[in-house]
Amino acid sequence: MIAGILNKYGTSLTLCRGTESWEIKAFFQPVRSKSWENSDADYSPLGEIPRGRYVYIGPLEPKAAAGDTVLLDGKAYLMRRSEVIRDGSGPVYCWGLCLEKGGEDDWGRQS
Repeated sequence: MIAGILNKYGTSLTLCRGTESWEIKAFFQPVRSKSWENSDADYSPLGEIPRGRYVYIGPLEPKAAAGDTVLLDGKAYLMRRSEVIRDGSGPVYCWGLCLEKGGEDDWGRQS
């Protein structure tokens, strides 16, 4: 069922690992939460600078792994964390957290 939802409503993107790459459909959205936004927002003269972190919900195969790269709309994102989400009958989908490449990597920064 989840695979059907991803195929119908997911965003087309490329998942890369080393020399391999796969064209897949997944949900890929920026992380937005009140606690995150209020913790230490950065601002430019044009307003708040986005945090650059994204949630990935994708298929079980190919399973996204930490260190993979997600390519979407000319931008590259580093998969920092990945988990297989299960229900009572077994694996359902792959969940991950990504960081936009090319920016400051403050993944482990303490506020």
